[in-house]
Parts: sequence; structure tokens; C-alpha cells
Amino acid sequence: MKKIIIIGGGAGGLELATDLGDKLGKSNKAQITLIDKNSYHLWKPLLHEVATGVLDEQVDNIYYSSQGQDHGFGFTQGTFTDIDRDNKLVKIIDNNNETTSLAYDFLVIAIGSTSNDFGTPGVKEHCIFLDDQNAAISLRETLISKFTSFCSIIDESETKDEDKIRIAIVGGGATGVELASELPHMVETFGACGRNKMCSDLLDVSVIEATDRILPALPEKTAESITQTLQKRGIHVLTKTMITKAESDGFYPKEGDEIKADIMIWTAGVKAPDFLKEIAGLESSRSNQLVVKPTLQTTRDDSIFVIGDCAYAMQDNGHASPPTAQAAHQMAKVCYENIVNLFNNQPMKSFKYSDKGTIISLHDTAQGVVKLGSKSEMSVKGFLALMIHRLLYRTHQASLLGIFKTIRFASASKVMYKAKASSIFTNRD
Repeated sequence: MKKIIIIGGGAGGLELATDLGDKLGKSNKAQITLIDKNSYHLWKPLLHEVATGVLDEQVDNIYYSSQGQDHGFGFTQGTFTDIDRDNKLVKIIDNNNETTSLAYDFLVIAIGSTSNDFGTPGVKEHCIFLDDQNAAISLRETLISKFTSFCSIIDESETKDEDKIRIAIVGGGATGVELASELPHMVETFGACGRNKMCSDLLDVSVIEATDRILPALPEKTAESITQTLQKRGIHVLTKTMITKAESDGFYPKEGDEIKADIMIWTAGVKAPDFLKEIAGLESSRSNQLVVKPTLQTTRDDSIFVIGDCAYAMQDNGHASPPTAQAAHQMAKVCYENIVNLFNNQPMKSFKYSDKGTIISLHDTAQGVVKLGSKSEMSVKGFLALMIHRLLYRTHQASLLGIFKTIRFASASKVMYKAKASSIFTNRD
């Protein structure tokens, strides 16, 4: 029986393990094993909601072991460290902190990406990143701790600028913008849970972007409209602001004064984990991504596939596919077909990324564009855009759980939301 190992249970990796398990695992044509450092899956585009308490990770997670039992694949929890290509072995560190080697016939690397600090001094030491569910939970606890301590020192009088909680977010992409838009709501919810002194007026939030506008993936007009929405909610949008260093009390731009901050968050830039660079002699890009052929096989080893953010897949337009959830989803489908075709001695397909558009969630509304074809697009905003944004998540869930289970899942999440939100913010003294 052929052994297929998939490393990384993100948007692409878990969908691939589920599909291959249903096709090859249940019929005993292959042994499918998923490896991830965590025990459960959360959709990465919603990490900002975990960080701000909008989404409870205990309600909207999918445990890998349970998913594997239902869909014909096994799960091993561990941290991927290396590949022995000569002997076709994957090396991981398990929960007992011991190095273990697992044999494979086909290997799929889908370990996602991390934020890129571009070597900026002080960023690693003083900033919080939002790369996975553990980081999101850590950020949420940091925010709540700051709110709690702040609540104990304020009084009913009108606050001054120096009395506010200063939060600075570097990176004007989707993650930074969506996180910023949720913070005022987080404070209001915190206040509603017994902290009646707390309100969004006590926040001083800044989104810092090095280029001339936020959200470069969106049309300029749409990005400007989102900028205005943020500003109306009291969020500062600082463009053309290149950060040269970070210290414990704030960011230092190339030009202008220090941007003071009590909490510093870095969401700028994307790269694959550093240890992937030329791992096992495989070809990699400047951003540590592993270079793949159109079939998503690595350029130096046909038994190794790479999908998602850590894959460098050049497209016909001369650009690599973007590090987004929709690209990971599309790669997973092509990778699935190609592995099945290998088993059936059929020709392999080429991956061609198709941009379906971008929707930015702004807590109680959303805005973005939907691609209607290769050359046309439609701008959407308000309730319709918010529903499309939510539908994207439920579509991802449906690909893993099926339609009927997803409907039950969504209903349960809606019923439990208020109780869970309250439990996140209370009993923090």
C-alpha cells in the first residue's frame, strides 16, 4: 500500500487529506497520514476574529483525528523539521519532544506561511504576529489583560489622549485591516460584560502601511472607500509610512515621529517558514517558498508536492500565485487529481490560479470585488458583501464536513455565540 503524507492541516492540507482519504484511504488503495503541530483546524482568514473574541476556537474548530476517522486518513501530531529524500523519510518532533521518522511514497508539504518582518530591528522582540490559532489566542489574552488593567485605573471623567489604549498594526493587507475593524467592537463587548467604563472611545488604533494605500489587491476606489470606513470608526490609517525599527514603546518610521503603542502587532509581508529554504536540496524562492512545476511537484523531486502559501507556483502572467486561502483551495483540488491520476497511470493536470475576488470583513459590514470572469468584476459592499464573506467560510466547511453537517455546525455556532462571547471576556480580575 502506497503511503501518502500531508504536512499541514490548513485550508489546502486538510481539504486534500479529506479528499484523498475518501478516494484512496477508505478503499485501502493508500495509507493517508496528515501531520500538524496542532490538534485541530481553524480557517486562517478568521484568525483575527479569534484574536478579538468574535469567534471562539472551541466552537468553530475541526479536530484532525475526528475528521480522519470519518474520511479515511490518519493523524499524527508533531512539528515538521526535515526530509530525507534518499530514504523517503519525513522527520518530525512529536509531543514527547522526540524526533520521529515517517516513511512516504508521496509527500505533500502544505505548512502555510508566516509574517515577514523583513529583518526590521526589534520586530521579533516587541511585536505580536498573527500566524496561527495559538498566536491568535495569545493576542486575545494580551488584549484582554491590557483592557482589564486599564479598566482598573480609569475613572468616569473624560479621557485624554494619553489615557487611551494605543494599538498599532503594521500591515495594510486584509489581516491588518480586518483586525483593526474588530477592535472597537471587542472593547464594546468587553464593556458590556461588566466593564461599563470600557468603550471604543478609549482605543487609539493605527494601521500602518509602507505603500501609498492599503489593500493593494483591491481596486483603488474600493480601497479608498474602506479607508474612509475605518477612519469614520476612529481608526488612523497611516500610508507611505516605512517602519525602520521597533522598540518596547512603539514603532519608528523612516520619516516622522515615533508611533507610540501599548500593543504592537505585525501583519506585514508573507514568507514561508525559514527552515524551508532549500530544505533537502529542493529549489526555493526568496520568500522561502518551494518552487513547483505546473503539476505542483517540486522541480527536483517528483514524489514531493507543495500547495498553499509555501508553494511558489509561477503563472502564465509572470507572477506566482498569491498566498491566499482561495489559492490553497484550488491547489488542493489539482493536487488531489494529480495524485489520483498517478495511481491510475493517467496524465497530470497543470495548476492555473483563478482569482475569484476579494472581500474584506469590517465587523458588521464588508466590501470588496467579485470576479465574474477573466476580465470583468463586480464591486460589492454592505450586507451582500458580508454574506458572501460568510459564505466563503461555510463553503470551506462544506468541503470538509458536507453540506448538512455544515448547516448544523452553523446553527450551533449561532446559538452558542452570545454565551461564548460572554465567557471569553468575564472573570478576568
